[in-house]
Amino acid sequence: MKYLAFSFGVLSTLFTVYSYAEALSVEPPALENYLQQAQQKQLAEQVIWKRLLYAEGTAEHGSNQKKRYQSEVSYSGYFFAPDGRTNIQHELDADIKALFQKAEPNQSIRCKFPARSQWLMQQLGINQRQLPVVACPEFDQWFGEIKPYKATLIYATDFMGNPSSMFGHTLLRLDPKDQKQLNLVSYAINYAATVNSDDNWSYAWKGLVGKYPGEYSLMPYYRKVKEYGDFESRDLWEYELNLNPDETAFLVKHIWEMQKVSFPYYFVSDNCAYRLLGLLDLVRPDSDLRKKFTYAAIPIETIKAIDQQGLIRETVYRPALETQLNSQAKQHGHSLAKIAHEVASLAPQQMPQAIASYSDADQAKILEMAYDDLYLQFVARQVDASFTQPRFRQLLGLRSQISIAKQRQAPSEPKINPVKGHDARKWSVALGEVQGDKYAEIGHRQAYHELTDPQGGFRTGTQLLFLDGAVQWRNDRFKLEHLDLLTVNSYNPITPFKTPITWGFTLGWQQEAIQNGRFTDQQQHGVISTKAQSGYTIADDDRKHLCYAELQTQLQAGKSLDNGWRVGLGPTLGCQNIWSERLNSVVQVELPYWQDSSQWNLRVNSMFQYALDSQNSVNLKWEYQQQNQIDWQKIGLGYVHYF
Repeated sequence: MKYLAFSFGVLSTLFTVYSYAEALSVEPPALENYLQQAQQKQLAEQVIWKRLLYAEGTAEHGSNQKKRYQSEVSYSGYFFAPDGRTNIQHELDADIKALFQKAEPNQSIRCKFPARSQWLMQQLGINQRQLPVVACPEFDQWFGEIKPYKATLIYATDFMGNPSSMFGHTLLRLDPKDQKQLNLVSYAINYAATVNSDDNWSYAWKGLVGKYPGEYSLMPYYRKVKEYGDFESRDLWEYELNLNPDETAFLVKHIWEMQKVSFPYYFVSDNCAYRLLGLLDLVRPDSDLRKKFTYAAIPIETIKAIDQQGLIRETVYRPALETQLNSQAKQHGHSLAKIAHEVASLAPQQMPQAIASYSDADQAKILEMAYDDLYLQFVARQVDASFTQPRFRQLLGLRSQISIAKQRQAPSEPKINPVKGHDARKWSVALGEVQGDKYAEIGHRQAYHELTDPQGGFRTGTQLLFLDGAVQWRNDRFKLEHLDLLTVNSYNPITPFKTPITWGFTLGWQQEAIQNGRFTDQQQHGVISTKAQSGYTIADDDRKHLCYAELQTQLQAGKSLDNGWRVGLGPTLGCQNIWSERLNSVVQVELPYWQDSSQWNLRVNSMFQYALDSQNSVNLKWEYQQQNQIDWQKIGLGYVHYF
């Protein structure tokens, strides 16, 4: 027994020594070799590593100069090295070491950071058999549900009801292989601000100055279609990207790494479009898309940049439900559409009698429009389920009794794809005459679209101007003609199904024909001006001719006014006419009653603009004012270039 015990002890010691020697001979030397190889290859300096750590360049987006290669990520769990955020070489070394460490299920670096691990293993030629066996059930299940094969960039058109969506919104859909007809059940990557539900008036301000955290999220695509296409009535454009399956999979693996990471969200700059560009830059490192948008990232402008890189393979137009419903009204006639709107609100037992006098074909049209109208009211939370469910059942039951094919026809796709529309920024020059004096004017606009711009690719009746100004040379001196910080107008026309409010506001600075508080035809002085208006709009079915009537309030402040301020209130009438694909016009008449002078002030503004192409146009502008039997007018001929 003593000999047996002695023999067992010797064998145990030899096994321990052998195991230790094997570990020394395989793991530490191999690890040191890979660390040295990483140094020699300068992997920490490679652009993909910097982008994986969000430490690219010398400055964080939207801020002043920062320490070189400091990561934008503030979440400590994103780094393995204690100083990984500020020293990306130390983080690279720590990640390589972590690859060789055993870990509990879901705790390995290959589970937490699959994209980062994959890149390191590829760059260093590390074979998976050299590493400890790991289990990543959480990641494997998540990745297996998505089954990423290709990626499609989604553009939701502008939505004036939300400051963060006034320029539109982008997200990324991930499609499995051979699932083109079922892409509604695909998953979508969305980057958006996480907003406190208690914020009301502070929402826009906080979004402009980055007070909200921006976070990635993954959700079924049909939920976003319902939110944007049904609830917010925004058309969707789907741009299939020219990424191969490996690039798509690598992008998705990186999204897994970003689960607990957030960045300050800025509505204008560091927004949804900007962060999605970063994902594309990661898999296409030569594209450098983000660097093209250093201070403003307007979604459609970022898609144009993607298109210029040849990254768009195919485009699909997905009209909003309201677009489809308005198209039915155009196809079937407004009289049937109005009946459909009435039927949608009737008690179920009254519906058969309401449509009894119509032909089978017209009944089918009415019932289909009524169902869609009622559904739109439901998703807009205008009616609840207890109201809609019995009516839905009755509408479907009545329609099933009519043996006629579906009467809905898909709306025609807009002639001009948004990526082919004019660019957001513009500069302009104009020559003309003000009260007999010659002038020359130079203007610039930072963003985005106004009623007189070429309309192709934009929603008719929408106007959004940011930092729009002009300087004028007249009487041998320069003068700031106007500077609008922000102008927003939503001219949403009345339809057979709804009567939306037209609204708008302007905050800026402008020249006024006043001197010592009195209207004059001799001088102009600058005033701070705010305007707000609301009313109603009508338009034809094609929305080529749109007219509006509003009540407008103005508040002005300046030294040239009697009390340093004045308030005006009065009606505003206007029309936007799209005469052809190249020619359009806007004529607007305002009649404010100024409280300081107790007088009406007639103002007429008109412009005709002819598009030479999508990025260049010429215009003729005429302005007229009359107050207290004094006339004032300005006429000018201008050239505009969009860029």
